[in-house]
Amino acid sequence: MTSKIYAFLSSPVEGLLNIRAGIHNLALPDDKTIWVDEIDNPRSLTDPAFTTVDDLFARIREASVLLVLLGTERHGTGLSIAGHEAHVSYWEVELFYAILLAKDVQVFELEGFVPSAKLAELLRMLRHALPRSAWSGPHKTGDITAEVRRFLLDRFGRKVPRPRSRLVGAIVDGLFHLRGRDGYGGMAEKESLLFVDGEPFDPTVKANETVILRLLSEVEMLKNEEGRLTRLWVVYRELQGAPYTEQRFADFLPYWNRFFSQWASAGSWYGLHGHPHLAVLPALVEQARVREKMRAIGSSLWKDDDMGYPGGALATTRYSIARRSASFRNRRFLLGAALADLNRSLREGIEDCTNLLAIRGSVYRKSGAVWAAVRDYEVVLKQRQNAGKPEASIGEALSELGYGYLFQLRLWRGRSLLEEGVRLLRNHPTRSGFLIRATRKLAVAYAVTGELGKARQTIKDARDLAKEHRVFDQVR
Repeated sequence: MTSKIYAFLSSPVEGLLNIRAGIHNLALPDDKTIWVDEIDNPRSLTDPAFTTVDDLFARIREASVLLVLLGTERHGTGLSIAGHEAHVSYWEVELFYAILLAKDVQVFELEGFVPSAKLAELLRMLRHALPRSAWSGPHKTGDITAEVRRFLLDRFGRKVPRPRSRLVGAIVDGLFHLRGRDGYGGMAEKESLLFVDGEPFDPTVKANETVILRLLSEVEMLKNEEGRLTRLWVVYRELQGAPYTEQRFADFLPYWNRFFSQWASAGSWYGLHGHPHLAVLPALVEQARVREKMRAIGSSLWKDDDMGYPGGALATTRYSIARRSASFRNRRFLLGAALADLNRSLREGIEDCTNLLAIRGSVYRKSGAVWAAVRDYEVVLKQRQNAGKPEASIGEALSELGYGYLFQLRLWRGRSLLEEGVRLLRNHPTRSGFLIRATRKLAVAYAVTGELGKARQTIKDARDLAKEHRVFDQVR
């Protein structure tokens, strides 16, 4: 069913109610509407923070454009987490989510607008995320409703083309040339990439450990990747009051480490690949610097924290970027960097290296070294079985090996392993992305063995599950 919501209006409420009501009442073609939350769905202040956030997100998903109205100095009402008010406001979460969805965002600034220090810091970050054309004003108070209407009517009916793979590849390669040419792999601490454009400190924030710990624990339990990213954004904004770059905040290094790990995990399944400042790779480059600092300090309190080089995660995201690149030369560079990351982690030694070998197998396969890939997959499966690993871990290994066999034209053997792998992953749930990925590969096996009906149904099942859990990396 086509949504009636065309635009979502986002701004601090105080002092702008009349203007917001006027924008809400604008008449648009085809009976389309503008959602203004305090008018369309008045809320109780006692509602749990993320219950409200999830409902707001549903409205933003329906909308084609997010309108931002800047006219008061307020930063908005902070989310209440475990009885504490987080630095992040509902308004900021709305902006973050719209940018995450790549929605059109248009900012309208009223004449005489002077932001508070807290709001000014947010707007400074927002200007990095949006093009100049997304900022309009300053406008006189009496003109703002007409300006919004003019913008919406000009935009209305414009078809926004879905990104074609060639266009996506061009964007990936363009950002690689701008920001990734020094990413040779194996020494991420030296790379120039910066998460959120290198703004780790916000002087208006006082980091609240209760909020940070509550949300980091909650994120580990969530299966919805979008929900994980939203909560992690709240964690990031709290941590901006305790930047890892400053020695006086060394006690917060483990929190930064956990944040970057969780951001990389959720962002990978969500599809945040490439070199944008919110993507997985910049987060992992920063994590390599955090872990280098943790190793240098060597606190006994951190003995249970993973402080090793994040070679596996780095290799995974470079591999994912390579898959989207339109350039053979760039793909070769990225896959070579992925191998360098893996080799460093393997040299440093970890108790269980099967994850690294599984990733290396995928890099080999993408590079065309299918036999080397299958050898790694076979080692991974054997070692996990011998070590008595959980069924889900065995299922993942079976799926990767089965998919590798397809490339060796051992089609029926590969299909059999993929079927068993999917069965184990379905019966012993872990992160939903692993099941979705294995199911997609099983669809390929059905297709190449002539079961086209099964292939269509299986790929549909994978896509439906991916949309349910917001695992957009696997929706294609």
